[in-house]
Amino acid sequence: MNAGSKPVMSSIRTNLEFKARVSDHEEVLSAFVKMGAKVVGVLHQVDTYFNVIDGRMKLRESDDREAELIFYQREERSSDRMESLYQILKVSDLRLKEILSKALGTKVVVRKTRRLLHWKNARIHLDDVEALGKFLEFEVVLSEETVPIRESHAADLATLGALKEVALPFVEQEIRCSYSDLMLSERSRSAAHL
Repeated sequence: MNAGSKPVMSSIRTNLEFKARVSDHEEVLSAFVKMGAKVVGVLHQVDTYFNVIDGRMKLRESDDREAELIFYQREERSSDRMESLYQILKVSDLRLKEILSKALGTKVVVRKTRRLLHWKNARIHLDDVEALGKFLEFEVVLSEETVPIRESHAADLATLGALKEVALPFVEQEIRCSYSDLMLSERSRSAAHL
């Protein structure tokens, strides 16, 4: 490595998260816009999940954006939130997907249309997931300095609480797992009926 060159580093972030099944996105969208959320746009995403020993790993392809390799570990046992630690690496060569599929095996592929909104340090997702339905998800993004969560992160917890309060009237069922888990469960149910 040359003295002036820098290694390629992945970004690391921690999120406080909430996910739920909803019947309709339009009323949810109106409620979040009313509270001041800004509509960013619509993304078409394909997430290819790979078999890994710990956590979850997926390669995300999204419209004209550069693909991302995302590894994350999630704490799903808390009664009021999920907390996830993400490592994200930009991928310019999509042959990596073929290599990972051969080396690790493809677990499941999740296709979705995502309407993205921003409010404070939160990302709000209105997701229409192929074969699964409509979902609401939000991520309050913490910086590396806020890991792990301590009392000083009251503002982040307050942001999460405010979003949940707005979302609650539209929630059909809170979800404490990834879309990949839901897809695998749906696949198992379908196979059982064959």
